[in-house]
Amino acid sequence: MLTYRLRLLGPEARGARIGAALLKDILDVMTEGAKGAVRLRAEGRSSARGLAPAWVGKAADFDVVGLAAGSTVLLIEAKTLHEAAPERFGQGDFLLELDPNDSAIGLLEQSLSEALEGKTDSELFDEALLGKFEDLGDVFAHRVETIELTNGRSTRPLIIDRARFANVPKLRRETPPAQAARVAGWLDAIRHSDRMFTLKLESGTTLRGVAEAVPTETLAGLFGRKAMVSGTAVFRPSGAVLRIEAEHIEPAGEDVAFWSVEPRPLRGGEESPLRVNQGPRSGLNAILGQWPGDESDEQIARALEDLS
Repeated sequence: MLTYRLRLLGPEARGARIGAALLKDILDVMTEGAKGAVRLRAEGRSSARGLAPAWVGKAADFDVVGLAAGSTVLLIEAKTLHEAAPERFGQGDFLLELDPNDSAIGLLEQSLSEALEGKTDSELFDEALLGKFEDLGDVFAHRVETIELTNGRSTRPLIIDRARFANVPKLRRETPPAQAARVAGWLDAIRHSDRMFTLKLESGTTLRGVAEAVPTETLAGLFGRKAMVSGTAVFRPSGAVLRIEAEHIEPAGEDVAFWSVEPRPLRGGEESPLRVNQGPRSGLNAILGQWPGDESDEQIARALEDLS
C-alpha cells in the first residue's frame, strides 16, 4: 500500500470535516484522473469508445482512510499497480514507461504535474485527460484556493493553485484537432492483447498507435516490415503526434520516403500560433466591400482573361 495526503486550503477548509459536495468533486477528479492516467501509460490513450477494461477500475481504486485537521487533509491509501491488477501489470509490456510498484494515484500526480507546468510536448496527458483535470475548477468553485498532494515517497507536495491550474484549460485549447493521416514506416513492435503498435519512420522517429479496426493476423503478418498506415493522427498541444489511431494497415512499397514523415496539424488549437486573428485590414475584411460592383459581365470576363 502507498499513502497520500490531499490537503485543501482556503475558506472552505474547515479542519477535520468536509462538505459532501466538495468531497464528491475532489474524489471525482482523483478517481477519473487516476483511470485516465493509468490507461494512457498502459495503452497510449486515456479513454476510448465502449467499456473500459476491468483492470482500469481495479488499478485506479483507492481508499480514503481518514480526515485530519491542518486545514482539511484527506488521508488516502492505494495499492500498487501490480497489487491491484497483477494480470495486467505483471507482464511489463507497457506502451509508456511506468513502474508497476507505483500506483494510479502516483501516475495521476505525474501527469497533472506536467499539465500544471504547461508542458506542450508532454506524452503524459492527452486532450481527454486534460478534460478530466479541468474538473478541478469545480473544486476551486467551493472556495478552495490551493490543493496539495503529497505521496509517501516525497516530502514535497504537488501544489495546485488557481494560477497553475490556468495552464490546464489553456493546453486543452491549444491542442490541434485530430485529423486524417497516412504514414509509412516499419512496424517495430506489436502488442496482440490490445493491438497497440509502434511505427518507425525513415528519420528514426517512432510513432505510437492503436489498431483496433485492423485484424490481428494482418498486424502479425506485417511485423518488422514496411507498412502503410491510414487513420487518424492525435496531437499534443505542441503539434507533435501523440498517437496514430489506425483504420487500415497494408504492406508498403520499397520507396516509402514520401509517406515516412511525421504528420503535422493542418490547423492549430484555439490559442495556437497557427491561428491568426483577423483585423480590420486582414482576412475577409481586406476583401469585403472592395469590389466596385458596377462592372458588366463582359468587363469582368475581359479582366479575367487579361489576368490569365
